[in-house]
Amino acid sequence: MSQTGTAARIPLSAPSITAHERDRVMTCLEEGWVSTAGPQVPELEAALAAELDVAHVVAVSTGTAALHLSLLVAGVGAGDEVIVPSLTFIATVNAVSYCGARPVFADVRPESATLD
Repeated sequence: MSQTGTAARIPLSAPSITAHERDRVMTCLEEGWVSTAGPQVPELEAALAAELDVAHVVAVSTGTAALHLSLLVAGVGAGDEVIVPSLTFIATVNAVSYCGARPVFADVRPESATLD
C-alpha cells in the first residue's frame, strides 16, 4: 500500500524503450512501413550482420518463421525426429511439422532435472 492507502502498481512488464528506438518506430509509422518489406529492414539486417560479424542476417516477421528457417538450415526434413519441450508454445511444434519432421515431446526427470 502507498501512503495514500491505495495499492501500489507493480507493472508486469515495464517497457524499456530509448528515445532513439521511439524515433525509429515513429518513422516507420509516419512513412507507412509497418511490415517486413520496409526500407528499415535491410538497415536492420546490415547492422545485425556487422554487430555479429557474419556475412548474412535475415529478418523474419515471427518467431515461428525464425524457428522454421533455423530447422531448414540445420537440414531437418522428412523422416527426422526433433526433440521439443513438453511445455511449449505451439509454434515450436509447428516449425518442426512444417519441415516434415516429427516432434518428440520430452520432459525432465524430477529427481535429477535431466532429460527424460
